Amino acid sequence: MILKKLGIFMASVLLATASMADTLEVNENHPTKYVVQKGDTLWDISGKFLKKPWYWPKIWNVNPQIDDPHWIYPGDVLTLVWIDGKPYIKREATTQKGNPIPTINAESIKTFLRNDVILPYDQSELDKLPFVAGNNEERRLFAETKDVYINGKLNKGQQYGVYHRGQPLVDDEGNKVAYHAIFAGVIVGGDQYGNNGKFNKSYLVKNKVAVMNGDYVLPLGDDNGYSLYFIPKAATVDTTIIGLAEESSAVAGTYDTVIIGKGSKDGVSVGDVFSINRTGAKLVGSTADDTSYATMAGMGRRLVSSEDNILPDDHIGQAMVYRTYDKVSLAVIMNSTAPVFKGYKLVQP
Repeated sequence: MILKKLGIFMASVLLATASMADTLEVNENHPTKYVVQKGDTLWDISGKFLKKPWYWPKIWNVNPQIDDPHWIYPGDVLTLVWIDGKPYIKREATTQKGNPIPTINAESIKTFLRNDVILPYDQSELDKLPFVAGNNEERRLFAETKDVYINGKLNKGQQYGVYHRGQPLVDDEGNKVAYHAIFAGVIVGGDQYGNNGKFNKSYLVKNKVAVMNGDYVLPLGDDNGYSLYFIPKAATVDTTIIGLAEESSAVAGTYDTVIIGKGSKDGVSVGDVFSINRTGAKLVGSTADDTSYATMAGMGRRLVSSEDNILPDDHIGQAMVYRTYDKVSLAVIMNSTAPVFKGYKLVQP
C-alpha cells in the first residue's frame, strides 16, 4: 500500500518536472549500462549519470509494461539511451525482487526518523504533551531500569521518546517557531493511575542522558526505512540553516542532518534539494593598504564599512530534505567541500 501511494506520488513528480527548462548535463564518464547493486541509493545512481542528481525525474523513462515501474531494485539493468536528442534511462527489471533501493542511506538519518528533533514553540501546544512528573523516590534525575510517572495518557507497551526542551529555533524572518528537542531516553508505557488516569506508570528502558522532571514525551517514529523512498527534485524556495540536529555539535558535514528555516507551510517538501552557500566575508577598507576582514577590525571601522564590500558566496555542497514540519524541516547534507555552520544559506540549485 505504501509503495502504491509512493508510486502515484512519483508519477506526479514526473509530470510536474517534465516542463522544466533547465538543460540536463550528463556526466562525461557516465556508464552506458549499470547493474543496480545491493546498497546502492537513488542519489548515488543518479550521480553516475547526471551532474545534477536532482534532475533524475527528467531522464527516468517509465515503462508501463513493467510492474511497479517507478522503483529500482538490485539486479535491474539501467541503460542510457537518447531519444530526439534527449537522454533517458531505460530499466530492464530483474526477476528477483526484494526491497527497492532507497533514495539515501538509512543509516545516516535513522536516528532522526525515529526520534523527534522539534518541539512546538506555542505554549498551548506544549501544554498538550505528556511530560515526566517524577517518581516516589522524589528524584529529579532518572536512569534506565527505573519506573517513572508520566503526566498524560500513554499506550501500554508502546515505546516513547523522552526529550529535554532545548533552545528556541528562529526562522528566516526572525520568528521563534519551535524548540530544539534533545533526545534523553526511551520509556515504555504502562498502566494509568490517579484520578481519571492522570498518571502513566512507565518504565525507563534506555538513557542517552539523564531524564529529568518536566521532560516531554512523544511517540517514537517508525524507522523501518519506508520514509526513504522519495524522489530528489530541485527546491523552489530559498532558506537558511537555523540549527544542527545534534545540538551539541557546532559544525556539520556530509551525511549530517541540519534544521532549515522553512517547512511544509512554506512550500518545502520531502526530496527538495538545496545548494549550500557559505556566506561571503565582509571586508573593511578600500585600498590594498587598509583592507581587512570585518571580523578582525575594530568597531569603528566596521561601522563605516561599505555594504557592497562583501565577497561573493561560495557554493560548497547540497542538502536534501527528508522530513518536514509546519515551519521547519530536516535536511541531510549529501556532500560538502567545507564545514557547514548554522546561518549558511540554502538556495535553489
